[in-house]
Amino acid sequence: MHHEPPYFKLKYAIYHPFFDAMIELSHTLAINSANHPALTLSQIWNGLILRITEQTRFTLGLDSVDITDKNHDESPTVYRRVLHFGAHQVRDSVFVVPQQSIEFVTEETPTAPSGRLLIQVNDDLSLTFSYTTQFPDPTNPEEEQLLGIIKAAYQAADADMIRIIREQALSVRH
Repeated sequence: MHHEPPYFKLKYAIYHPFFDAMIELSHTLAINSANHPALTLSQIWNGLILRITEQTRFTLGLDSVDITDKNHDESPTVYRRVLHFGAHQVRDSVFVVPQQSIEFVTEETPTAPSGRLLIQVNDDLSLTFSYTTQFPDPTNPEEEQLLGIIKAAYQAADADMIRIIREQALSVRH
């Protein structure tokens, strides 16, 4: 049975003087379907950990990732990372509850808002992705359309992540 991780209830200070609204998006994607060989919870989880430790395999334009701290002494396990996109750096913390959930919390910078992604592993081995990201309130149809494009990009990236996890699991199997 799936339980909400205890840290999920924490409220992160998500404010940016330029952005007064939040994008909230939640969707669930199946891992195992009739079209693909079934993956186990262990294979799925190993792929999710790969997203933390080898993020460049999952994020277009990401040059490298430095894991600056990893704390196994607490629950959840916490990774602190610096993601390098050319000259631009993003800092995040990743909270891991083994075989249940991973939460990415991106720090706010002067040029980028903070954000949050929670990936939960469900009993049926599907993954639920919940995003919270700062974004200006749409004031016209073009901005509303841009917001739709951003949400679609999140969903496409998540589907691609599942593809990469599947490829990794099948390559290890052989």
